[in-house]
Amino acid sequence: MSPANPIERFLRGHSYGAKPGDPRLDRIRPFVTISRQAGAGGHTLAKTLLETFEQQPDKELFGGWEMFDQKLVTMVAEDPDLRVSVESLLAEEYHRTADDFFRQILTASTHQDIVADRMFRLVRMLAEVGKAIIVGRAGSEVTRGLGPAASVRLVASEERRLARMMELHGRSEKKAQDAMDRHDSGRTRLLKKHFRVNIDDPLLYDATWNTGAVPFGTIADCIVNTLRDRAAEL
Repeated sequence: MSPANPIERFLRGHSYGAKPGDPRLDRIRPFVTISRQAGAGGHTLAKTLLETFEQQPDKELFGGWEMFDQKLVTMVAEDPDLRVSVESLLAEEYHRTADDFFRQILTASTHQDIVADRMFRLVRMLAEVGKAIIVGRAGSEVTRGLGPAASVRLVASEERRLARMMELHGRSEKKAQDAMDRHDSGRTRLLKKHFRVNIDDPLLYDATWNTGAVPFGTIADCIVNTLRDRAAEL
């Protein structure tokens, strides 16, 4: 892992490399996981959270957070033991078994379950270090049992999500619709295959928010209160 790698820098700045007796090992390690429908605003919420955390007076709990999505993709894509494209990782592609088999033959790609396992281990490592906002990557299931944490699911109407996808990615309505369907189906398959759960099950999360009806700032404030309460319990 290169010293310039953003994940290594994050780990070195927190408890990575701490020795027994180091006070960093005894601190509270909160984290947030964000599951979302395509176009529901997962990255927007993550950025809003970072801004909201910076405004909190309790720097021990809310100082020094980072968002992990593209950073995770970069680390996995640069792994010399894997052959996987940045594009497929960003889209969180997870193909049907037969489709993945032919994809491996035609492109010499690494089996998608091996890639997923590597991603899961990185996600759990970041959660154990703490102060990480993890967008997607089956974060709610990979980190289950760790904490204190806040786990949320973002949804919105298809019309609103489609408009967001078209605006953010400069796509036509047809391409945006295809991308939405592909992303959502891939994420659904991933959780069903590896964790045997339905991604839309509201009981998997602390809260499910309709971002077409509730402002991101309001959601961020609720997450702040959740983290504060759970840290206080410890």
